Amino acid sequence: MNRQRSVHPAVSFSAYLLAIAVPLVLALAIVGSSPALLAMVPEEHRGTVASFGEGAARVSGGDGGLFRPAHADAVNSTVPGTAVPLRGEWSPRRAADIQPPAGLIAGVDYAVEATEDGYLAHWPCEHEIPVRSYDAPPGSEPDLAWAVETLAFASGLPLRYAGPGAEGEREGDGAISVMYGDHPMFHTDPEIAGLGGVTVWPRGLVLQGSVTLRPDQINPVPGDAWTRSLTLHELMHAVGVDHAVAHGPEVMAERPGPHPPTILGYGDQFALRLVGCL
Repeated sequence: MNRQRSVHPAVSFSAYLLAIAVPLVLALAIVGSSPALLAMVPEEHRGTVASFGEGAARVSGGDGGLFRPAHADAVNSTVPGTAVPLRGEWSPRRAADIQPPAGLIAGVDYAVEATEDGYLAHWPCEHEIPVRSYDAPPGSEPDLAWAVETLAFASGLPLRYAGPGAEGEREGDGAISVMYGDHPMFHTDPEIAGLGGVTVWPRGLVLQGSVTLRPDQINPVPGDAWTRSLTLHELMHAVGVDHAVAHGPEVMAERPGPHPPTILGYGDQFALRLVGCL
C-alpha cells in the first residue's frame, strides 16, 4: 500500500523563500549591470543595487570574472601588460588589478580617474558617445573633429563628433559637451587655458563629460599645434584620463613644455587603454 509522504514545514518554507528571493536577486542584478536602468534608481540606493550587478558580472564572466581566459591580457594589446576591456553594456574595473608595463610610472607617465573605493572611471563601450560643440569660434571645429577621431582610434571608445549641439543638449547625459567661453577657474588662474572632466557614478560608471576652452586660446587657422594639443588634452579628461607629470612628453602633462605635443605619448596610450574599449 502506498502512503503519501508529508513535506516537512521547513522544506516548504525554504522553497517559498527561494521562489521570492531568486527573482528579486536576478532583477537587482539586471538593474545593477545596466547604466540606463541604474540611472532610474534613487541615488541613495544606487551603490547597493550596483553591487548586485557587479556580482552577477563576476559570476557570469561578463567582466572577465571567474571564467576569463588566463591569456586574455595578452590578446589584442599593443601596449605590454595592458588589460583588455571586454565589450558589453558596462562592467566595473579596479585600478589595482592592472599593472603598468615596465618603464611607466603611475602619477608620472600617466594617471586615470578613480573612485575612492578603487574603481576606474570609464564610459560604456556599446553606446555611441556624441561630442557636441557650443559657441565654437571660427576655425575650431576641424581641430575638435581631429581630436575626437584621434581619441576614438587610440581608445576604441565609440566617440563621434556630432557638430554644434542644441542648447537643450548642453551637458546632457550620454555625451561630451565642448564649450568655448568663460569659466570661473579662468579668473582664479589666468594661465588655465581649458578644463575638462567627467561625472562619475558608483563603481566608476561615466555617463557625462564636459570641456570648456578659452576662445582666445584657439587659433582660427586649423592645424595649429597648440590648439590641437589643448583640445586633445581636455577631451582626454572627458574620457577619464588625468594629468601626467608637468613638462613631460605626454599630451596629458599637467603643464606643457615649450613644444605642445600632438602625438600621444606612451603614457597617454596606456591611460587610454585603461579607460577604453579596444
